Amino acid sequence: MGNRTVQIRDLKSPEELQTASRSRLYQLLEQAFLFPDTPFYESVRDGGFGEQLLAAAGGLPYALPSDAGESWPTAAPSSYEDFQAEYIRLFDVGVGAPPCPLYGGIYAGGRKQVLEEVCRFYEYFGLKLPPKLRELPDHITTELEFLHFLTFKEAAALHQGKDRTSYLRAERDFLERHPGRWVPLLAQRLAGQSPLPFFEGLVGLTEGFLAQDRAYVRRIVKAD
Repeated sequence: MGNRTVQIRDLKSPEELQTASRSRLYQLLEQAFLFPDTPFYESVRDGGFGEQLLAAAGGLPYALPSDAGESWPTAAPSSYEDFQAEYIRLFDVGVGAPPCPLYGGIYAGGRKQVLEEVCRFYEYFGLKLPPKLRELPDHITTELEFLHFLTFKEAAALHQGKDRTSYLRAERDFLERHPGRWVPLLAQRLAGQSPLPFFEGLVGLTEGFLAQDRAYVRRIVKAD
């Protein structure tokens, strides 16, 4: 969706650095919800992923709630096969649907309308979905990637002395209408599945971060 190779250099002001941390955390969470490959499992097992999460969270303009996951998503199961199997059990298979689907339209009802609406958000900012999608537009990874894009563009606007209001309003509206609305329902479903600690921590952290970021953006937009 966005250009992952671009970086903003020489960020200086607190607002620039805080927005960059928000963007980085969205990116890390997006990566964590993808189907796990071996390198990602190894980064969780070796602690590298946890260090990246803590670094990004440490730069946020607010503290994450203490109940943002009973444990952070840093505890890897004993083997990659167990890690992969748990992801499949929770998010990929089931009778009719997995127990904890990662598609927002399934929770909202009227999935076609949800898909149309998220696509309008993406298209408004000139984002083209590739013909062969890795995931559908309402998948949590696509929605988190969009928020990573918006916060990255917000940081760039701050760095260049430009108005960031359009990005803030888009973040607020998208959070309120999409992941901020349905991820708490995902967390409720997950609680009944006795998940491995990594996935419990991942969903808990995501739910807490989305709630805090939505409240933060609301305050900034109101102040502006």
